[in-house]
Amino acid sequence: MTNVRLEDLGNATTLAALRDPRWEPELRAFEDLNPCTFRDIDTGVDVPGSIDTGDGPYVIQINGPLKTKDHLHLWTDDYLPGLVIVRGDLHARTLSFGNGARIFVEGSVLVEDCLFGQYGDRNAVLSAKGEIRARAVFLDHSARVYADGGMRSLIYAPQGSWESLTPDIENEGTGDGARFFDPSVLDRYGDLHFRQAIEAARAGKPLFLPGVEERFPLRLSSRKTV
Repeated sequence: MTNVRLEDLGNATTLAALRDPRWEPELRAFEDLNPCTFRDIDTGVDVPGSIDTGDGPYVIQINGPLKTKDHLHLWTDDYLPGLVIVRGDLHARTLSFGNGARIFVEGSVLVEDCLFGQYGDRNAVLSAKGEIRARAVFLDHSARVYADGGMRSLIYAPQGSWESLTPDIENEGTGDGARFFDPSVLDRYGDLHFRQAIEAARAGKPLFLPGVEERFPLRLSSRKTV
C-alpha cells in the first residue's frame, strides 16, 4: 500500500496567504523560518494508504476532511515546528503525532484503533472542535490532546494532563506496565514502549492484556478535556 506525503499535495502558497485570525498565534512561529513549506490543499484528502509529513518546518491547510484507512503520522524533527489545519473531520485507522507537530481539526477526530502523542516539550498538540474517538489514547509527558466535544477513549496519560480529567491508566514511569500491557510492547523497565506500541497497533496486534479494556467503562463515555 502506498504512502502519501502531505507536503506533496495541494499548491505551494505563502504565510501571508494563510493568515487567519483564528490561527494567528500559531502562525507567528513561522514568520522568520526559511526554508519553510507552506501548502494549501483546496479539497479534502482521502487515501487508502498511510499519510505522513516530513521533518518540518511546514504549514499545511486542508480545506476539507483528512482521511486514511491506514496510519496517519504527523511529526517534525526535534525543535522544528509544524502546523496542520484540517477544515473538516479527521479519520484514520491509527494515528501518531509528536515533536513540534500541532494539529487543529475543525470537525471531529475518529481513530479506529489507537492514537499516540509523544515528545515535543509540550509543543505536540492535537485539538478538535468536535469529539475525539479512539479505542485508546496514549500520551507521554510532553504531548496534549483536547476536544471541545469531549473524548471517548481509554486514556493512558500522565496525571495532570487535563484539569478536569483523570487518565484511566496513569503514565508515570513506575514500571507497572505488566499489569495492563502485552509484554511485547514494554521496555526493559516495565513501562510502555511507544515505538513498539505504535508498530504493534499498525500491525493489528494487541497492546492490552485480555480483559484490561473492559475494566474502564468510562472509555465509552464522552469526557471533557479542559
